[in-house]
Amino acid sequence: MKIKFLGTSAGWPLPRLGCLDKICNSKDSRDTRTRSQVLVNNKLLLDIGPDTYFHLSQKGIDPTKISHAAITHEHPDHTFGLWDLGHIYNGQKIKILVHEATYKKIKQLFFYKEYDVIQIKGQTALEKSVLKVSFLPVNHTKDSSFGILIEQNGKQFFWAPDFKSLPESTKEILKNVDLLAMDGSELKVRTPSHQTIEEGIKLAKNLKAKEVYFVHIGHRTFPHDELETFVQKEGKQFHIAFDALELKLN
Repeated sequence: MKIKFLGTSAGWPLPRLGCLDKICNSKDSRDTRTRSQVLVNNKLLLDIGPDTYFHLSQKGIDPTKISHAAITHEHPDHTFGLWDLGHIYNGQKIKILVHEATYKKIKQLFFYKEYDVIQIKGQTALEKSVLKVSFLPVNHTKDSSFGILIEQNGKQFFWAPDFKSLPESTKEILKNVDLLAMDGSELKVRTPSHQTIEEGIKLAKNLKAKEVYFVHIGHRTFPHDELETFVQKEGKQFHIAFDALELKLN
């Protein structure tokens, strides 16, 4: 499984406009972050935020290969690229995978007919592919937020950029997950809808996740190098994702 992190910021990109703090004034390219989005095997997009057009126009990406896209929840930083995604000249409609609970909240975004929308509850398999896609509930919005579990050749990748906590049913499925990409919006400051990185470290240890990458990186954290050092103290399996990072899960 090939995984490319197209974007890794929280709801607003980094650097923030007009800000001169340590993160926003960083010269490290890894501290320039766009809204969180992943491309799997060059064909499956996870989340469709407002930076989608920019992400798919970058060197080395062929947008005409994208056949499916999946949405975790209804917030703008995960849905407002739908307009651009519908104008890829690949000769076919992209299939949008969305949980029926999420679809009820964003169905007005599908007023045009550029997509085939597939509402699902549990698991589906991409056409002509061995990828399996499952929507697992997470606690973020009211009953309409999900993490996306991708499975191929016995390996599991879980994408969950936004959540406060995980239901026990989701934790049970994720025991010993191979690769976990999850909410890194906050370092220590607790909020009603996002876990902290400190909480995420405890969660990942409880799940016995083999590799962990924090995404959806927020403004109240550290520059990349400092943040990587911070999480590495808790174990070599912990990392901070950055825009354009590519991983292979074999």
